[in-house]
Amino acid sequence: MNYIAHLHIAKVTDTSYAGNLLGDFPWLPNNEQQDLVTGWRLHQAVDTFVDAHPQSLAFKSLPREGRRRFAGIVQDVVMDYWLVRSWGHFEQVSFERFADTAVSALREDKENCPQRLQAMISSLEQRNWLSDLGTQQGVERALRSIQRRWTLGHYLEPFIQELPLLLEQSRKPFEILYPDVLDYVQAMDFSEGVDHIKERPQ
Repeated sequence: MNYIAHLHIAKVTDTSYAGNLLGDFPWLPNNEQQDLVTGWRLHQAVDTFVDAHPQSLAFKSLPREGRRRFAGIVQDVVMDYWLVRSWGHFEQVSFERFADTAVSALREDKENCPQRLQAMISSLEQRNWLSDLGTQQGVERALRSIQRRWTLGHYLEPFIQELPLLLEQSRKPFEILYPDVLDYVQAMDFSEGVDHIKERPQ
């Protein structure tokens, strides 16, 4: 899952928006900031769940030009594409209103975030570009950004070159995977603090 999914999970679980993004940024947990740590741990739990999900494994194993080991990076971004485009299936509030709420919440924790996340929040304050991730051009820009920052970024080029195919291939996996993710996080119990995030007993 990428930015929008983790922000949506923050809304669904009533946990920190910034904390739920911290899993994608270098950050040392500080137990004095329990809201952030809870979101950070939730992000990690979601990533582990998604990586092991049968739909993720199937998506990564599809024949394509790009190396299979890097398909998970691409999957994270294209899942956001489908979340934006199918937003009405998951929320009654408009995506635009959600995006504004998310940026406001991120702003509140901005000074407690690592520098790279602060820079991202600043860019969202200048122009809320979250909806761009629901367009093919926005997905390509996101992948190009990863490509520039990452020493192995050149391995993403084959995926970018066949992006329309990847978007179509990812639709069905998203439609099965994301509801499972929401069920997973909504079954969690945060009542015992950040060190004890677990599924609620049935």
